[in-house]
Amino acid sequence: MPVQNKSTCATVEDRIKVAVRVRPLNSRETTGGWPLILKKKRNCVTLTANNTLHRDNATKDKNKFQFDHVFWSLESPDESGGEPVGQAEVYATIGRPLVAHAFNGFNSCLFAYGQTGSGKTYTMMGADPNAIGGADAGVTPRLCLELFQMRERIEAEGHSKWSVEVGYIEVYNERVSDLLAKRKKGSKEEVFVDVREHPTRGVFIEGQELREVSSLDEVLGLIEAGNRVRHTAATKMNDRSSRSHAIFMLLLREERSMQTATGQTITTAGKNSRMNLVDLAGSERVAQSEVVGQQFSEARHINLSLTTLGRVIDMLADMTKNKDSQWSMPPYRESKLTFLLKDSLGGNSKTFMIATVSPSAMNYEETLSTLRYASRARDIVNVTKVNENPRALRIRELEEQMEQMRKDIQGKDPAYVAELEEKLRLLEAEAQKRAADLQALEREREKNEIHEKMLRATEAERQELLSRAGALERQVEESRRQAEYHERANQRLKEEHAQRERELLEQMRRREDEMERIRRRKEAEVMSGQEQLRKTMEDLERERRDREEALRVLGVWKEELNAALSDSRQSQEQREELERQNAQLADRMRQLESEREAQQRLLHELELLRDEHESLQRAVMLLRTEVEEMDQRHDRTTYHLLAVMELHAECYEAVLARLGVEHEHQLNQNAQWDADERAALERRNEEGLAERDSALSALQEALAECQRRLDESETAEEKLRVAYEALEKEKGGIYENMKLLQQAKTEVEQSLEAVTSERDELRENLLSLKKDYDFVVKSCARLRVDMSLADLEHQDELARLRIDRDAITAELRRAFGKLNASEVRLKYLRSLCKSARLGGSAESGEDYQVTRSVLAMRKT
Repeated sequence: MPVQNKSTCATVEDRIKVAVRVRPLNSRETTGGWPLILKKKRNCVTLTANNTLHRDNATKDKNKFQFDHVFWSLESPDESGGEPVGQAEVYATIGRPLVAHAFNGFNSCLFAYGQTGSGKTYTMMGADPNAIGGADAGVTPRLCLELFQMRERIEAEGHSKWSVEVGYIEVYNERVSDLLAKRKKGSKEEVFVDVREHPTRGVFIEGQELREVSSLDEVLGLIEAGNRVRHTAATKMNDRSSRSHAIFMLLLREERSMQTATGQTITTAGKNSRMNLVDLAGSERVAQSEVVGQQFSEARHINLSLTTLGRVIDMLADMTKNKDSQWSMPPYRESKLTFLLKDSLGGNSKTFMIATVSPSAMNYEETLSTLRYASRARDIVNVTKVNENPRALRIRELEEQMEQMRKDIQGKDPAYVAELEEKLRLLEAEAQKRAADLQALEREREKNEIHEKMLRATEAERQELLSRAGALERQVEESRRQAEYHERANQRLKEEHAQRERELLEQMRRREDEMERIRRRKEAEVMSGQEQLRKTMEDLERERRDREEALRVLGVWKEELNAALSDSRQSQEQREELERQNAQLADRMRQLESEREAQQRLLHELELLRDEHESLQRAVMLLRTEVEEMDQRHDRTTYHLLAVMELHAECYEAVLARLGVEHEHQLNQNAQWDADERAALERRNEEGLAERDSALSALQEALAECQRRLDESETAEEKLRVAYEALEKEKGGIYENMKLLQQAKTEVEQSLEAVTSERDELRENLLSLKKDYDFVVKSCARLRVDMSLADLEHQDELARLRIDRDAITAELRRAFGKLNASEVRLKYLRSLCKSARLGGSAESGEDYQVTRSVLAMRKT
């Protein structure tokens, strides 16, 4: 069951899902003995390079690629121990989500990409493209089977019916051919169609044959018929090589039904979606496939289109990753293939890509190129949205709101229940009015078609058509009565809406007045803040001058201290103390200098804040002017829309009146016919037919004019809605600017508080500096006193030293006198010793004692 999206108008970014399928080895690769170059572990593929492409050469390089899914179809298990993957597992992973997306109203695309002979057609169609049923069936037949099964389940609920149409085309030599177009039996003639682009519908194929189908057998028959006329050929690389790109299209349309209060069933259009299943022709190297002649030309066109596809993928991936990319628009129109896939690559589509590769070293270059393109495609982001008629979307939203209100009514307060019931009746009236308008337009179209057939039919057919026209006339009358009833209900709703709109306008006016008062108050606060800021800046300037004066005085003191240090002959300890105090004063001066620089920066920031506030005020004035202009444009658009709606109602009534007169005139003529006057009446009938032709032409012109005016009114209504949304956005922008102004005011207040705190801190620093100054003055006084005391002590010490020096000098003089006397005595003793040697040794002991005493005296 598809998931119902409530926000169907919203767009969703969806990345392209990429899967890789590794096919088994074929006979050429097996007999050639080529080694395997691919390894798979979970969703990661590792490609091992064989640089010389010889079987005996050792591998050197490895490339790792990450994908959303990796299908390992070789007979041997992968590195994770997984078993080989078959067709059913491939479809369950990449095919089943496409069915759910289709019934949810999303466009989708699945395309297979890879070299020739890598298994693209086998994956998309199956083992035998001309007999695609069975266990080896590809993604396309399995998807069609599940699509019809899901359609039966949805239609069994009774709310909607789905129709399915298919188309099948191929791109051969840069020309698009319709494979389902009518051909002579057994003929393979080409029926070419043109590819065009509509501003709103996007890319479409002009003249394509679309077949409505109701069962899987019909789809399989059409696929087989298309495959029989598709271009294929045998090459050295592939026995059945696709020589063209094939696109199988599935178009789904929903028809919803609803029950009115009178029991009538009304059917309206619902969602629609498109599914493209693309089987690309394989890229090939001419040297390997060895094609010549026509096949060479086919290979050249195939490679050119695939090269363009690769360039588109590279540009889209680069534009997704880098918003400042040098590319602005990929080259979709350089190839018919990329032009057809424009919505699938970077557009409104949920896209799946399956890259098929060979695991053999024989195809290393092609495998590496395929994996690189697949990895790049994984970076592309599409913007998807639900495809649904706006009126049908509105009806469905009203139904959902009514269903939600019915649920809310149960077990609620009676007053609240009454209010919800009133809203429910209004919503039902609006839904029935819209549904009745749609049904009336459909019946009017059918009636016009029947009138055209009546003018060309025979008498018997005319009678039958007249009866049907009468029935349709009654139905139109009934629809007209319902439309009038719903018109009255809609008028009542419009009046209520106008009343609510007036109330909202009054609320907006009051809110704007309040905003104006707030703006004025904020401006006054800002002006007062600016005045306070100016005073603060003046105070800071005065403090800065005082600080500079204090710094100058400190500099003078520093010079005096330096002079005192150089002039004084104080002790080493006192000099070190003075140098330490001098260093402290220098640090304090540097700190004051840094504080002054910080104050200058703060003043500069305050100037910047003032400039920013002035720019915000100018922006507010510009926004207010733009809002007034938008109000004027809104009033003019509303007046124009009302005039167009009145003109449309007058034209509609005139057309209905003219149809009634023509129909009554025809009935009167038919009642007056007589058998005898049949020939004359037939001649008059021919004249009446001519007149009716002209009347029908005039009616068609009037209807076209009404439709044109209706389109103009819808366009004007859409423009009005866009203008209203733009006005709402601008109002939101004004509110955001007011918030920014409030934030700026808060920041200014915070800055003012910071400046105030900084000023207080500077005052404290100034007081501290004054205290330091007083302390320095006292220290200098103490130093002067200490220096005076030191000088006195120094003089006293010098006097004492002089006295000690004089005493020591006198003592030394006495000692030298004694020494001289001792030397004289010593000489005398020596002379005695000499005489004693001659006289005997009796007196030697006494002379010895005398000599020792003399030596001791000299030592002293």
